[in-house]
Amino acid sequence: MAREPGELGEAVAVGSAEARAAFGDPRVYLERYVSPARHVEVQLLGDGQNVIHLGDRDCSVQRRYQKLIEEAPAPRLGETLRVGMRAAAVALGLHLKYQGLGTVEFLVDAERSAFWFLEVNARIQVEHPVTEAVTGLDLVAEQIAIAEGRGLRLSQADVQFSGHAIECRVNAEDPAAGFRPSPGTVTRAVFPAGPGLRVDTHVQAGSAVPPQYDSLLAKLVASGASRAEALARLRGALARCEIGGVATTVAMHAALAADSEFAAGGVDAGYLGRWLELQSWSVRDKNG
Repeated sequence: MAREPGELGEAVAVGSAEARAAFGDPRVYLERYVSPARHVEVQLLGDGQNVIHLGDRDCSVQRRYQKLIEEAPAPRLGETLRVGMRAAAVALGLHLKYQGLGTVEFLVDAERSAFWFLEVNARIQVEHPVTEAVTGLDLVAEQIAIAEGRGLRLSQADVQFSGHAIECRVNAEDPAAGFRPSPGTVTRAVFPAGPGLRVDTHVQAGSAVPPQYDSLLAKLVASGASRAEALARLRGALARCEIGGVATTVAMHAALAADSEFAAGGVDAGYLGRWLELQSWSVRDKNG
């Protein structure tokens, strides 16, 4: 990143050298550095001929490019911007003759009401439950139907959006120790249940958390008629979530859910880093 014009020459030289060493091609391209920026994505579903969108998600709460909290729809996003992103994602899907589930990810400059393409994830993603919550659709079933050659079973008019959903990724990591992985044996696993709550997990008492793999233990999803209701349910669910034997991010998620800036909605991708710098981390995971 070049913050000043005088830094550009060296940045290009370093990038070019890395590109030549890694790929045998020294060419580089320049992009505007957007700050503050939001990470917003659009869910696509296509059968190779027709493509529709299933709404948008905000994934701006992330650490080292790893998404930690996702929600649908993206809060505090201007309607013109939202419509434009969805249309751009569908246009790309049609151009690619996209088949299956996929996600078009964008970098959003809300201050300028502009967005830029980041990437296409050609698969179902961890955050797909929030889209299922606000559309009432089973994304896995639709993906399988297309894979079996049955084609797109929905039109864009069939896709209706209702309410709001927020997902927390619960990881076996210790935020108070720099997010150090916490492998071991789970001694207790109590997950919340109730209206508007969904938990996707493989974990139970006695489960082993190995050091070789991703530390994701569970996805905790709260939904409601409004974002406020979904957030209230999420706070209650996190308070009732108990995982013992390994350190987890449950307490951190609870603190984030209680933070006024997150509660207001529309945080940028730098939010979590700033928030972590302000924490003394006297808040420890009660179950770790």
